[in-house]
Amino acid sequence: MQLRLIAALVIAGIIVGVAFPGRLTDVFGVATLYVFLPALIFEGAWRLHPPTMRRAWAAITLLAVPGVLFTAVIIAICVHYFGHLPWISALLLGAILSATDPIAVLAIFRRLRLPNTLTTIIESEALLNDAAAVVLYRAVLAASVIATASLWQVTLHALLGTIFGVACGAAVAAIARILFSRDSNPFAYGIVMLAFAYGSYYLANHFDWSGIFAALTFGIAIRLFQNRRMEAEHWRAVGQFWEGIGLVANGALFFLIGAALDLTRLGPALPIALLTVAAVFLARFATAYGLLHLVRPRLHIAWMTVVRMAGIRGALSLALALATPLAIADRDLIVDATFIVVVVTLLLGSLTLDRRMAGLGLPESHT
Repeated sequence: MQLRLIAALVIAGIIVGVAFPGRLTDVFGVATLYVFLPALIFEGAWRLHPPTMRRAWAAITLLAVPGVLFTAVIIAICVHYFGHLPWISALLLGAILSATDPIAVLAIFRRLRLPNTLTTIIESEALLNDAAAVVLYRAVLAASVIATASLWQVTLHALLGTIFGVACGAAVAAIARILFSRDSNPFAYGIVMLAFAYGSYYLANHFDWSGIFAALTFGIAIRLFQNRRMEAEHWRAVGQFWEGIGLVANGALFFLIGAALDLTRLGPALPIALLTVAAVFLARFATAYGLLHLVRPRLHIAWMTVVRMAGIRGALSLALALATPLAIADRDLIVDATFIVVVVTLLLGSLTLDRRMAGLGLPESHT
């Protein structure tokens, strides 16, 4: 998807949101979590290259797990001490905005000509850290709503949900492998994979496991299973099918992001929102140029700059904000601030990335 098209879709959505304020907000939250997310997570996982992931595992792991916690803490500290939000609300906002959004980042960065290893780092982070952010979000929410839940209980529940989510995705992939034949029609193959991707996501969510990890694991596993069984022509046809699915889903989501924005209620939230935008940029800067220095061998400075530019928030952050219970005292403020952060990072990313990357001179090696 072209970067300017993304900006155009978001702006078109904002215009619709002005005409019909708040009408599509609930639609957006449901559509993101239950319609678009499973397919887009699988589509991103299908494109990943496991051997390259293994080579870049240190950077990916650092960004996907400690990076999420590091970002959440920086955002929470900023909005608590400078925006005077209570700690629970500040931590909740930090958790919601702690991860780059796979939907937004993959759509924007996929069309740019980046070295393969760097692309894999960015795509893997975008796909993995959203699951970590959901775990963190649920933990903070549990601490704020369920006073009787201890830290170890919340942590154990999150860990088991992740493990069983991964196991669920792997099991569904094993079943799918048996059913798929070598000479399956590519279109039929794509449709069946779509059904299995949603099936793994919903099955895991039904048992309160991680649906994101289930769909992600299914996508990676089925590609590994089928890599040597499919003809090259069929492989390309399936990839084109999923590229079409991703294009339509991304276009709809970018439009809905703008349409769900209710400009009539953003005034009171503007000071906190602008502070949050600054905190998100600060956290991403610290992650890219500070946390990644722990990686051996260290990434080239130009690669760190691209990682910093990948700090785009999108549909998942908004869906988490909208899913926040009404009982949370600062819920409306959290939702409004999240909307502004998402729109600002999306528009800045889609309108300026080409120009900002043009002079980086990205090296092919990350050593």
